[in-house]
Amino acid sequence: MLIDEWDLADEARRIGTRPRTIGELFAVERPSLKPLPVGTFETGRWFTPRVDRFSQITVRTNRYSVPTRVIGRQVRVLLHASELVVFDGRTEIAQQERLLTKSGSRLELDHYLEALLRKPGALPGDTVLEQARAAGQFTPTHEAWWTAACNAHGDTAGTAL
Repeated sequence: MLIDEWDLADEARRIGTRPRTIGELFAVERPSLKPLPVGTFETGRWFTPRVDRFSQITVRTNRYSVPTRVIGRQVRVLLHASELVVFDGRTEIAQQERLLTKSGSRLELDHYLEALLRKPGALPGDTVLEQARAAGQFTPTHEAWWTAACNAHGDTAGTAL
């Protein structure tokens, strides 16, 4: 509301010694202005990083995990002020909160679970498991599944914690 009041007050102002006020000059210019666009304006910035062998992409010095099925492929990333959205072609495959630090990493446990079907020993001691446990994302359900995997495959398959 305050800005509207300032706009109204500014219409009577004169620039230097010009004979017309700002409001009068704007009235002359108004017919040549185009209407505002109907659609939304994209405020994010696009990047096209390649997914490394650790199922991660680097965007502006920070690393983010993506699903393991896209390892080795180039993906499109739309970086916003507070989040990033990752696309494989036109399909959205990940959405994460943007890191505010430099050289940080944000790894999502769910991005790595499908890799455990092929490599059941891939998770112990991994950074993603540490981050998930610290954030409380590795739930009792995950622990129960992990115990069952250890019992089924044994320690020799590398599934022990």
